[in-house]
Amino acid sequence: MWYNSSAMANLVERFRSRCGDFWWYSLLIFIACRSGDAIQAFIGLWLVPRYVPQNELGAVLPLLQVGSIFGLPLSILVIPFSRWLTLYAAQGEFGKVKRLLSLTFGFVVIVFILAVILARFILPHFFERLRVVEGSLGILVICAGLSGPFSSVFNNALQGLKRFGTIAFVNAISAPVRLVVMLVAMPFRALSGYMAAQFAAPAFSVVFSWFSLRKELGRNIKSVPLGRSDMVAMSRYTMSIVVFTVVCTFMGVWQNVLIRQRLPEIESAAFYIISRLAEIASYAGMSLSVVAFPLATEAGAAEKKSQRLFWRFLGGSFVAGFAVTLVFAICGKWLLELVPLWRDYAVYWPLLVVYTFRATLLATLGAFSAYEVAAGRFSFLWYWLPFSIVETGGLGMLTGFGIFNGILPDAVVHWMASLPAARLEFFVWWLLSFSTLQLLAVAGQLVIRCHKERDKSIMQIGEKR
Repeated sequence: MWYNSSAMANLVERFRSRCGDFWWYSLLIFIACRSGDAIQAFIGLWLVPRYVPQNELGAVLPLLQVGSIFGLPLSILVIPFSRWLTLYAAQGEFGKVKRLLSLTFGFVVIVFILAVILARFILPHFFERLRVVEGSLGILVICAGLSGPFSSVFNNALQGLKRFGTIAFVNAISAPVRLVVMLVAMPFRALSGYMAAQFAAPAFSVVFSWFSLRKELGRNIKSVPLGRSDMVAMSRYTMSIVVFTVVCTFMGVWQNVLIRQRLPEIESAAFYIISRLAEIASYAGMSLSVVAFPLATEAGAAEKKSQRLFWRFLGGSFVAGFAVTLVFAICGKWLLELVPLWRDYAVYWPLLVVYTFRATLLATLGAFSAYEVAAGRFSFLWYWLPFSIVETGGLGMLTGFGIFNGILPDAVVHWMASLPAARLEFFVWWLLSFSTLQLLAVAGQLVIRCHKERDKSIMQIGEKR
């Protein structure tokens, strides 16, 4: 052989030990996930605009958000299950891990039946507001909404078992699966093909994850019932995040529906394009969270301090996103003019830069909230939820001011009418403003926490003396 495989292995191992588990596995998952980004970019930025007509392009994101309503019970379940899957796996209690996954299967069946019944009454109203024909979209929206959080449970089981190599492989393969389904289905009906692909990729992830877990959760592992103390702890933990999950989900749905419903079709289509490009700013944060969540959960359960992990998580998410923002600030206009399908939206390139910076702030805020939830801390909800409600509620009021005629003073209604709120520029700057305020609130909370921990340390030193 032209190289020494043993020397290469030793070199890799030395590099891994120097990096540490957090950065090594984050890098591994980042490379694997980003290897599929070329396919994801092809799908989101070329294939979808190619097949979905401009008058329906702005409905793509709201359709995904509508599906999340039906997956809301599972989304709530994912958070406590993720924490306890990690704890059980770290403690070697694979029987309890197996029981949690079995409970998830039963829960999915129940939620699916209820979702189909509920969709019969809700979806026609959504499709009317999104200006799309229902067709086969109804059942596909439900399946896509349920499959996402369902696959997250299995992904979190892999996280808890620190099977990061398997996670990297699943993430790398999911994009080609999604692409194949789209290429087959989108020529028949673009939106239905797109939603079918959103269901197919998580379904593949569930199947592959289940087979990869057979070693730890095979027939030789007996499912162990959860104890009363486990159920009580999970219930308390779940109640702490139910309101947070419900409010954020509904605000996200409402926000995307407003963008589709209140903006001109050209601007709602432009929002789709710039939001897909801006999503690149969150890629690093998503890769870091895969590794940070189980590590933060274990540290929180053992009451260990993990400030280095915390700041690496936040700093890595922000720096990577800010770098993407700078790239778009330099060549965003050229990039939009480069591809014929995007040229209609090149005039919006300054908003691409603004929204990418907003995506950077969201990635940082997401890193903070994920770390807090993993550690079992929920004090941030006291300001997080009001910001979320005012952010989306304010857009609804300012773009739908007509309903306030005769309710609010005429001067107030006239002032609302004078604002160019039903424009993409207003939406983007409004969203950036609230993300900035939210980040400032997080910074304030961290400063207060640091002062309290410092005072506590001083008191402990004084007591020892």
